[in-house]
Amino acid sequence: MSILFNVIGAVGSLLILFGFYRTSIGRWSGRSFLYEFDNLIGAVLVVIYQIHFRAYITVVLNIIWAVVAFRGVTSIVERRNNHSKSK
Repeated sequence: MSILFNVIGAVGSLLILFGFYRTSIGRWSGRSFLYEFDNLIGAVLVVIYQIHFRAYITVVLNIIWAVVAFRGVTSIVERRNNHSKSK
């Protein structure tokens, strides 16, 4: 079972890192849906990993990371909905 949680943590970390990389090289914008979604899913997976292994010191950081990313995703969706309604 620990292998499963290690995979969950690794995938979460890679999602966050790849989002950062894609933004750094200009492939994505820091305000793009994919960037925010990568951060949201990545942070949630890392929190699952951290709770399983009782790594509570950084859980708060990643919960905040996930909340900020969730707000970014919802903000982008709201803007898209408002833009499509105004057409």
